[in-house]
Amino acid sequence: MRHGSVDGNTFALYVIAIAAAEVGVGLAMVLLIYRNRRTIALDDLSEMKG
Repeated sequence: MRHGSVDGNTFALYVIAIAAAEVGVGLAMVLLIYRNRRTIALDDLSEMKG
């Protein structure tokens, strides 16, 4: 806190929280694909293209 402002610290905390949420969503997607297909081979997922 250089000049008594915590704006930078707050922004960094939000960025870290958003990054952690993205990792959580990505992991949930991988687990969902594994449960449904019993594999996480990306070559087999070409049918998911819209």
